[in-house]
Amino acid sequence: MTTITLREPLSTAEGVISTVTLRRPKVKDLKQVDAARAEGGDMQAGIAMVAAITGLSVEVVDEMDAADFTTISEALADFFQPARP
Repeated sequence: MTTITLREPLSTAEGVISTVTLRRPKVKDLKQVDAARAEGGDMQAGIAMVAAITGLSVEVVDEMDAADFTTISEALADFFQPARP
């Protein structure tokens, strides 16, 4: 798991979110992303993946600062790197 501190905390009905924890993606997450891509393209797929691995709703991810979304996306890419011997 990876924890990221948001540059711009999110205000939600449940309170303020200042950090998010990313879990490793599973195959079921990839299938969900494929479905989102078919409906709305690459951006919607990225939003769906961030929502899936952080536990945030798609609506909350939609309100995320673009720099924070990019930081999370970059951290997510690290999960897909081949294992180092």
